[in-house]
Amino acid sequence: MEERTIKSLKAVKVGIAGNIMLAIFKVVLGILAHSIALISDGVDTAIDVVKSFIVYRGIKIAGEPPDSSHPYGHGRAETIASNIIGISVIFAGILIIIQSIATFGKTNALETLMLIGAGTSIIGKIILSTYMSQVGKKFSNQALLADAKDYLGDVFASSAVVVGALLIIFTGKTFFDGIASIVVALIIMYMGYKILQPGLQEIMEEQDNPEIVEKIEQIVNEFPKAINPHLIRMSKLGSYYIVDMHLEFPGSMSIKESHRIVNMIEKEIKSKISEVQDITIHVEPFGNK
Repeated sequence: MEERTIKSLKAVKVGIAGNIMLAIFKVVLGILAHSIALISDGVDTAIDVVKSFIVYRGIKIAGEPPDSSHPYGHGRAETIASNIIGISVIFAGILIIIQSIATFGKTNALETLMLIGAGTSIIGKIILSTYMSQVGKKFSNQALLADAKDYLGDVFASSAVVVGALLIIFTGKTFFDGIASIVVALIIMYMGYKILQPGLQEIMEEQDNPEIVEKIEQIVNEFPKAINPHLIRMSKLGSYYIVDMHLEFPGSMSIKESHRIVNMIEKEIKSKISEVQDITIHVEPFGNK
């Protein structure tokens, strides 16, 4: 198993352990505090645990080598995991809104316990989000980056609980607990959308990295006999790209010579652009219409 997969799986395990502790802490404290906002925040963290198991499985599948059924590898498993996370986050937000409306004004929240639970959650989630983001960026892991964004959204959600608790302290109106819960749900749903967006773009094969295309063109231009790189298309599979492009050569050049140069270009692109795992170059005569 390569380093990328090992380190990514380790990060997911850390996230699972941290979220289990935070979820139990917030739900228990929310019950004791009679706070629907803190319970909602705890339930969201419990859902994070389930999502992390999905990410774990997605990373393991993505780390498997290419086979006859998947000649380009299993990288898109990370994208599928990321999309599942986004959809589940949005669904969790909807459920929390429904519960918040059903119990609005019917609870008598204890603001001190709300502050303790939400404050602890903020600290824990910032640590987890920072860690997951660092590992995700280092290994270009879409699923880990989605988890990191989700954890950052949880920070804002817990902050809404803190604000709700402070409003209860200053006004004595406990219905702010219900309002805070709805705000938590809206933040959760927004973060779900932000997680889902890049995953959908990847599935739709959207060209999302013009910098790589520019680098490819620069590398090709280093070879004088290679002319007019065009129709450069990239397909993203998790953390890497599959590239397809057309390249012109002088009509008098032999197939053997053009093939030799193409091999050199492919090796140069892979060595200088780590995100490119495989590249196919279509050879055309110069001036081909």
